[in-house]
Amino acid sequence: MKLKEIAERINAHIKRFEADPIINAGDRKYKSRPYYHAHVHERGNRVFVQYVSYQGPTSLSKERALAYLQWLDNGNVGRHFEAEKEA
Repeated sequence: MKLKEIAERINAHIKRFEADPIINAGDRKYKSRPYYHAHVHERGNRVFVQYVSYQGPTSLSKERALAYLQWLDNGNVGRHFEAEKEA
């Protein structure tokens, strides 16, 4: 699978999470949400995941991105570091 396809598929999951009011329920005190203008793209040999637009993106190798995509495809919900924690 090419990096662009991996990034597009992860992006679809992330956008679905952002649109879901239950998954994207924020912290009431700070009015923050786990997904805000989130997006995923590929550049060079990396996949960049950004969950919150005003925070920096995280660079994932193809192997890490593919593992994260597989985790998402298995019905899990969360960010890449949560997936890695479970592994």
